[in-house]
Amino acid sequence: MNKSINKIPKYYTSDKVIEDFYIALAEGDSKTLERVHIPRSDVFYIRRRYFEDTGNWETLDRIERAMFLEGHLKAADVFEPQTRRDWE
Repeated sequence: MNKSINKIPKYYTSDKVIEDFYIALAEGDSKTLERVHIPRSDVFYIRRRYFEDTGNWETLDRIERAMFLEGHLKAADVFEPQTRRDWE
């Protein structure tokens, strides 16, 4: 059996996710496109509002994770939902 067929792609998260996505799209880099995790739009809006209210710019992962822990996102919408972060 070919092991590469059964490999699950390693996803990654980045605060430059939109830029990374469009660069990969422009370059035709399908491997990167398969691996990139793009948070729901709510995460981007909440992060911006959080910044406006506090002056603190948090990572997309932290905002997304906080929203998940508070019950605002489903596990399927979150990057590695079962993995605890060091700030929890």
